[in-house]
Amino acid sequence: MNSETRNTLSIPTFTVRALEDRDTAPLQSLFDEDPEYFLGMNGRAIPVAEIRAALPPGRAREDKFVYVIERGHRIAGMIDLIRFYPEPTTWFLGFLFIAKAFRGAGLGRTTLHALYDHVRAQGGTALRLGVVEDNARARWLYASEGFTFNAMREVDPAVNRLRRTLVLERPL
Repeated sequence: MNSETRNTLSIPTFTVRALEDRDTAPLQSLFDEDPEYFLGMNGRAIPVAEIRAALPPGRAREDKFVYVIERGHRIAGMIDLIRFYPEPTTWFLGFLFIAKAFRGAGLGRTTLHALYDHVRAQGGTALRLGVVEDNARARWLYASEGFTFNAMREVDPAVNRLRRTLVLERPL
């Protein structure tokens, strides 16, 4: 992960920091405790290591930023962010996970607002993401935040995409 990009991610009452190796096991435990989230999202469990390693075509390791969100020493979520993808001033939110214990209290929306500020501070003009077509709750959140439809990604087992995904984008 690139350390040159200023970490301007700030969420009130939480700490946002780069994911470290020591976070893998506790984060994986949170993933394992929430199989319905991953089954609904992509039809299978997704290991932390896979998210850490995933890069879109044409992007280098230094363009990927993986963060944990924590309160005290308790992990509340994970953010996977790719800069300059798919356009030079667009950033891609590859993954946003909020732990079950922290859902429903506005942390997802607050995290999005922190991401808008962070991406703008780095010169970004848009944030793009993918959301599973059947995930009505997430689709509602993104629509209420001004994200609009950009494209559809069909099921493609060759790239581990087991659900139709809407690509959404929001100008910053």
